[in-house]
Amino acid sequence: MNRRHCLLLPGLIALAGMVGCSSPSDGASASSASDTASSTAAADRASAGTPVDVPGSADNSAGRPDDPAPASGDTQPPASDDQQSAAPAGTLTGVVSFEGTLPEPRIIQPNKDPEICSAGAGEVQDVVVHDGRLAGAIIELSVRGSEAGKFVTPEGGFVLRQKNCRFSPRLLLAWDGAELTVYNDDPVQHNVNTGSWNLLQSPGGQPIRRQIRYSGTPFMRVTCNIHGWMESWVYVARSPLVAMSGKDGSFTIEEIPPGTQIRGLVSHSVLGRQRFRVDIAAGQVTRHDLVFSD
Repeated sequence: MNRRHCLLLPGLIALAGMVGCSSPSDGASASSASDTASSTAAADRASAGTPVDVPGSADNSAGRPDDPAPASGDTQPPASDDQQSAAPAGTLTGVVSFEGTLPEPRIIQPNKDPEICSAGAGEVQDVVVHDGRLAGAIIELSVRGSEAGKFVTPEGGFVLRQKNCRFSPRLLLAWDGAELTVYNDDPVQHNVNTGSWNLLQSPGGQPIRRQIRYSGTPFMRVTCNIHGWMESWVYVARSPLVAMSGKDGSFTIEEIPPGTQIRGLVSHSVLGRQRFRVDIAAGQVTRHDLVFSD
C-alpha cells in the first residue's frame, strides 16, 4: 500500500460509521418524531370530521359509556308510544246455565254428637240451580302477572265457620297465598282437614290460621275427620280476574287487559270444569254465556 492509500483509509472508515451505524438513542429520537407527526395528523383529521381508527379495535362504538349493556335477562326492546299508553280495560259478563237432571241431594244424618249436630241435619243440594241458572260456578281468566292487576282481600279476610257441625260457607273463593281462618262455634271438638294440613280444634279454642296454597287443582276440599258429613270447598284462584256466579247464574269480571282468544276456565265443585276462549275489546263489555250439563 502506498502513502496515498494510507491517508485515505481512515477517512473511509469514519464515513462508513456515519452512514450505517447510528446509535440506539438516535433511533428512539427518530421514532418519537414520527409518532408526534402521526398524532398531529390524526388530530387534524379528527378536527376536520374525518373518522379516526383506534388501533386494536374495529368498532369503538360498543364501548361508549352512553350505550350501557342491557341488564341480565333484559332483552325486551324499548316500549313504543302505543305500548306506554295502555289501552282501556274491558269487562266480561255472562250467565252460567245448567241443562239436564240435577243430582240427588245429600242427606245428613248425624251419628256423632247428635245433641249438637242434629241441628244441622237435613238435605244438602250441592248443585244449586234457579230457573236453569247455576249458582256457585267459578270463572277465571288465564291472565297473570302485572297485567292482571292485584288481588283484593275482602273485609274480614277469608273465613270458614263450624256451626251445628256444618261448614259455612259451603264454597269460598280465595287465592293462592291468602290466609284462611277457621272458627269452631260449636261446643264440641272438630278436626279440620284440607289434605295439606289436619288439625284438631277444641270448643271455643283459638281460630286456625293457615296459608292457602294451590296444589295442582283449583278446588281445596275441607272436611272434618270427626264428623264425616261436614264438607266445604275453597277455590284457590291464581289470577285476580276471577268471579263466582250468583244465585241467578250471572257473573262479571272487570279490568281485563284487552286481547284475543284469552283463555278461561269455568269450574264447579261437583260438575267439573270447562275451558273456553274469549275476545276482550278495549273499553267494551263482552257477553259470554257458559253452560254445564249432566
